[in-house]
Amino acid sequence: MKRVRPESEQVASFDPASARKVHQSDDLGVTFYKYPPNAEVSVRQFEDYTASRLKLLHAIDRACNSQELRLEQMKDSIRPKLGNEFRESGLELVYPETKARMETFRLEKVEFQSRDSISHFALRLAFCKSRDAREWFLRQEQRLFVLRFEALNAEAREAFLGSEGIECNRFVETEGEKMTLKMLQRCTPGAKIWVEKSGTKVPEFDQTFYVMPFRAVPEKLISGRRVVLQRGKAYVPASLLKLVITKRFKENLAEALEVAFHGQHAALMDPRVGGFLRVLQDYGLQLVAGPRSSSEEPREKLSLQNFEELLPRSFPPCMRRLVEKQRETTKHLKHAGRLQLRPFLKACGFTFEESCQWWKKELCRDPLITSETYEKSYHYDNEHAYGKKGHHQGQNCFGCPKIIGSPGEAPGQVHGCVFKQLEPSALQNQLQRWQVPLPAMMEIQRLIKEGKHYQLACIEYFKSQHPLSDGEGVGNSPVDFFRSSVRFHKEKEKEKGTTSPTKEVAAVASEMPQAIAAA
Repeated sequence: MKRVRPESEQVASFDPASARKVHQSDDLGVTFYKYPPNAEVSVRQFEDYTASRLKLLHAIDRACNSQELRLEQMKDSIRPKLGNEFRESGLELVYPETKARMETFRLEKVEFQSRDSISHFALRLAFCKSRDAREWFLRQEQRLFVLRFEALNAEAREAFLGSEGIECNRFVETEGEKMTLKMLQRCTPGAKIWVEKSGTKVPEFDQTFYVMPFRAVPEKLISGRRVVLQRGKAYVPASLLKLVITKRFKENLAEALEVAFHGQHAALMDPRVGGFLRVLQDYGLQLVAGPRSSSEEPREKLSLQNFEELLPRSFPPCMRRLVEKQRETTKHLKHAGRLQLRPFLKACGFTFEESCQWWKKELCRDPLITSETYEKSYHYDNEHAYGKKGHHQGQNCFGCPKIIGSPGEAPGQVHGCVFKQLEPSALQNQLQRWQVPLPAMMEIQRLIKEGKHYQLACIEYFKSQHPLSDGEGVGNSPVDFFRSSVRFHKEKEKEKGTTSPTKEVAAVASEMPQAIAAA
């Protein structure tokens, strides 16, 4: 007869190693968000979940853009720095290591999935409105997905790819097979990974490869010869597996955002969450991820009265050059330049009336443009930017990545990032005209020459024009540059005890709903 162990003996015989194997293939809630959540939460919880996720996405954006990281570099460079943000957002789920956590893991996962899914679909509705908002949301969700996918065990990654319909098998050497592991390691540039040993990182070859149809592999990996192709099959090192699945994730989310765009009207009309989602649509891209205080200093807005003062003092190089070049040449900005500058002036504080007055004056410096020409050919652009014509949604200021990615300037054009568009000699002349100190100028040129770190060059420029500033908050968008500069000078004036009577002041806290400001 089989003896049944007493309960006390069963507890004593608990083996953590054996119990841990149960969760080796768990996906830790990683998902493509194909189905909307089916859960009930209070309005307050809905807002908290969404605001927390938005804060995390902004933290990821700042961390990645400050170092200009690619997706494959994120795990070691970014993940350790975002530990607090993940914990505070409640969007982190890790494998259980203790008996207590193993017993509660399933309940934790259910709660995590509910929070994760609700917040994702809420932001999907908020960021589907404009192209710039979609691109930003896509980029940050893609980065978040990579960080989560990297945290999975090998078994879980393989199972997840299979669940998404990607045929993926681990490569195993067999007798008579011409392809060997050693051959793959030598022929695959992406197979070399850096492993930390004794405090230093040393290169090693990836020991695991996966075989999959070449059509499932991103085109960039193939064109860059980062994977081996043979008879319609691609041999992908484990370190690049995340790029394969992330491509599929991005494609699915892009399609889902289009669906959300056509269905957002019903959500915005909901009296419980409609107002909150509208605020996210208007301010989601400008929100600062850090906590805000109701006592935060009010910021100065751009106006016709203070424009000439703020132009050399607080405008980022990409926007300052547009204004100055238009005035120097007495030739109106071409379409790309106007498209870059117009929403920036709007975001910094120009009212619709001020914008119309300013653009009419500046464009009419060109002898070819008269008042009648302006009203006929250019006035509509302002109406469109402020949401008075066209799709009535207005235009948002471009972020630094988009400006940096602008095409090169043709003759007569001025647009894009100063640090990328100008040749070294032209850039040096431009920085000299802006009275950038020589040490800062040399550092800017070094950053561009050695790594094309255009955003870091902009931060260095900011620091040269704002002594003792660390440049925090600069480098993500021109509006961040402007606001950081205004804040710097306002604190400087406060220290001196002087205030300019012509400055228009508006409180930052009044622009955000209480739920977002408290977040």
